[in-house]
Amino acid sequence: MKIVVAGAGEVGFNIAARLVNEGHDVVLVERNEQALIRATESLDIQGLRGHGARPRVLEEAGIAEADMLVAVTDSDEVNMVACLNAAILGRADVIKIARVRDQSYLDPRIFGDERVAIDLAINPERLSADKILGILRYPAVIEMAEFAEGRVQLIGVEIGPTSPLAGLRLLDLPDRSLEAEVLVAAIRREDRIIIPRGTDVILPGDDVYLTAPTDEIGKVLATCGIRVQPVNRVAIFGGSKVGRFLAADLCARGIKPKLFEPDPRLARWLAEQLPQVVVVQGNPTDAELLQEENVGEMQAVVACGRDEEVNVMSALLARRMGAGRIIATTNRSDYQPLIKAIGFDVCISPRLLAVSSIMHFIRHGRVVAVRALGDDQQAEALEFEAQLTSDAVGTALRDLKLPQGVVIAGLVRGEMVLVPRGQTVIEEGDHVLVVARTSAIAEVERVLQRRVDR
Repeated sequence: MKIVVAGAGEVGFNIAARLVNEGHDVVLVERNEQALIRATESLDIQGLRGHGARPRVLEEAGIAEADMLVAVTDSDEVNMVACLNAAILGRADVIKIARVRDQSYLDPRIFGDERVAIDLAINPERLSADKILGILRYPAVIEMAEFAEGRVQLIGVEIGPTSPLAGLRLLDLPDRSLEAEVLVAAIRREDRIIIPRGTDVILPGDDVYLTAPTDEIGKVLATCGIRVQPVNRVAIFGGSKVGRFLAADLCARGIKPKLFEPDPRLARWLAEQLPQVVVVQGNPTDAELLQEENVGEMQAVVACGRDEEVNVMSALLARRMGAGRIIATTNRSDYQPLIKAIGFDVCISPRLLAVSSIMHFIRHGRVVAVRALGDDQQAEALEFEAQLTSDAVGTALRDLKLPQGVVIAGLVRGEMVLVPRGQTVIEEGDHVLVVARTSAIAEVERVLQRRVDR
């Protein structure tokens, strides 16, 4: 595919890198010369300096022959106009994706109109709030993704030294008397993703990714030695868009969070907009203020302000005071290893979440959903719909010629959720959940997609 990417920021750069790795032809348009040089020197792409929404620049980038435009500049207006111009100047079937952060632009009266030339609008802050909300549903979970319309979940948990899974070979799991049947889809050990085989051993400190039917999640967590406790006391540090979305969502669940915001004007506005939220005007790095507000008794603290350093310092204070789960957001890739190393439970990057969502549209074949495992993009979970014309249909899993670094992690057939075994045969219409290293995804798609596509 030929894809034009407008914007060489964190989102644009990561999308371009992923596309190049998968063999796509990428043209990157960027006004900032330094950002463009960084991208073109690091990646095998064509760079074009210019305004991503201007017709002349888009024409020079080859929009007339492009299969897709991904507009991810820092300006919502530029992204939307770029999509509009691509619809006029490009092919009739060109796919147009825009990053739109201002919620007012996402009014259903506008985006529900067929005249709007945008196929997918991505709001990174909305995606981040949704992910945090899912993690808070199961406090000990570090990652959670839903597949097959919510019937299957992929969860990530940290294995403690007393976990029943610690020290076990995967081959020995079926012989243990566990609370639930467990399928290990991936293991993160330090900074490395392992797509496991039967001889691999689960070690204390590993982050293990498991798949299970949604109604079995409680039993799966018990199998890992994790007791599920509902979260009712939540503190949010920062009245950013992520914080506002999250506060409103928690109120809708019947949970009244405390939201800390240092800006007096913004704090007053938040109190008016979110009457059910306890808004505290003050800096979340003020230890006395946090003590007065009993932050140490919170079951979860989410540091999601606009200042990266304030997020880190305020979360450290909350951890020292005895708060439960610590979740932090950061868009700086160099901060993410640091945040996990100093003891935070979950680190979320809104920009990299946007990358994962955009990749769903870029995938070819019958890919229903895509989710990266963690923020370093080493591996992904993909949901395929098996078609009659696919080589996979009618084939036992052990006979599929899948590359190394790939595991079939789940199978949904109608209302049934099946734990895949070597003798399991894929049928037409099955939803197949695959976990694979990023480098192996192209080969997975080749095996599972329709014959006619090849």
